[in-house]
Amino acid sequence: MKFSGALLISGILLASISFGTAAKNGKVYTWTDNKGVVHYGEHPPKDAQAKLVKTRTGFSEPTPAPAGTSATGSSAPATDGANRPAGDPERCQQARDNLYLLNTVARIRSQNAEGITVYLTEDDKAAQRQKMEDIIALECD
Repeated sequence: MKFSGALLISGILLASISFGTAAKNGKVYTWTDNKGVVHYGEHPPKDAQAKLVKTRTGFSEPTPAPAGTSATGSSAPATDGANRPAGDPERCQQARDNLYLLNTVARIRSQNAEGITVYLTEDDKAAQRQKMEDIIALECD
């Protein structure tokens, strides 16, 4: 009984590790072999019918720059409130939620450019607060 439990746990661990690694690299497929065992991998065997698995890595693709953005990255100044495009309610709410968290005493984790998880310093939190306030001013009515 102990052996089968350990085998099950190690199988799940191995599948999750391989699934996570494959998700970073691209497509993940699942298929069932002739013994009824379910497999996951980047390359399905040619003799099995495989299905593509939708994966989420926690990272999103970069969004294109807004139409009013120049090649240098700065956007054209708004002329007046009447010509201002409507705000994005989802982005507004996300910025408000982020600002709320930044104003708590909680330690906030983030990934740096090398992909290493680090905790935000008070200076980092202040910069993020300003960024969220700017988004709120832009996106919220």
